[in-house]
Amino acid sequence: MFAFFSIVTLAACLSLAKNSTYQLMEEIVPPRGWVKFSQPPADHTILLRIGLFQEKFSELERHLYEVSDPSHPRYGQHLSKEVVEALVAPNQDSVDIVDEWIASFGIGGGAITRSPAKDWVNVKIPIRIAEEMLHTVCLSIFLLSTVPKSVFLEILCLAAC
Repeated sequence: MFAFFSIVTLAACLSLAKNSTYQLMEEIVPPRGWVKFSQPPADHTILLRIGLFQEKFSELERHLYEVSDPSHPRYGQHLSKEVVEALVAPNQDSVDIVDEWIASFGIGGGAITRSPAKDWVNVKIPIRIAEEMLHTVCLSIFLLSTVPKSVFLEILCLAAC
């Protein structure tokens, strides 16, 4: 059985107080062929992926267009891995805020890994902690046509009132 779970962005929710009142902001409807099943076990470990804002992404995009355009003088002069990582690296304040937020839930050490540019933070945590962190409920949904069953954890997006 495979579990897929991904969080693409984490924004203003970092500044929300833990005891705020929340309401359902968005519920993602399962794709055709997938059905809701149940809540997964609270101690099931998932990989929570947190993407940090890449302040210089538009600059990276400009470079990519230039080196890919046969009529541009920089055509074929591809960027090094180090330059790309510098362009997608988040602001240090963003890194610090996310680190503090993660640590406030008692998470640290080997549970956290980062991409080389530090623009993605990967956290291995039990579902119960992910639900607490994101003020949400995870549900298992199954793709009926697969054997063994594939599992996707749906996240109900909540916003502070």
